[in-house]
Amino acid sequence: MDMNELIAQYPAIAEKANQLGKIKEGRFNKKAYARSIDEWNSFFPEELQKLNAEFANSEIVMKKAVFTQTALCYYESGCFHCIPVKDVVWVYAYVIKESMNFIPTGKIHQIRVIDRSGEMHIVATQNTGPFTKKTPATDEIGKMKTMLDPVRPGIFYGYSKELEQFVFGNLPAACAQVDNASQPQQ
Repeated sequence: MDMNELIAQYPAIAEKANQLGKIKEGRFNKKAYARSIDEWNSFFPEELQKLNAEFANSEIVMKKAVFTQTALCYYESGCFHCIPVKDVVWVYAYVIKESMNFIPTGKIHQIRVIDRSGEMHIVATQNTGPFTKKTPATDEIGKMKTMLDPVRPGIFYGYSKELEQFVFGNLPAACAQVDNASQPQQ
């Protein structure tokens, strides 16, 4: 089934998805498009109804993503991806410094999300000048943490070499730690 047809059943999601970009399967995005449909189909109908209600009041982040308490959704290469919050393990900002002939020309700020399967998603990207003190990815991750802490407080935020070794060295243990920390306390 076509992704546009799946999304069309939920008007708030369809409206925001159209604002992000045109969803279309092409020659170069077949695998990513199929993955986005699988991600969408992993949601229960009740979750999609809740996601639709949340999308009505959500804002677009860094021109390519929408974050809610149910899912982190983003647009990339003609595909609309939705990562269930229950599958998010680690979120961190990544900055790429660009230069030409050793002269700084700009920075690319990315929000990276590692899910339960160990796959990395670059959910949002924004360019800034070479000497700016702005940190758009870090700012948005702070807002995301505030929003997600009530529903999934165990998610890892921020980057460290030790955290990277823990998550990628023993993904099942990292997932278990996030799940245990996210259980409601009695």
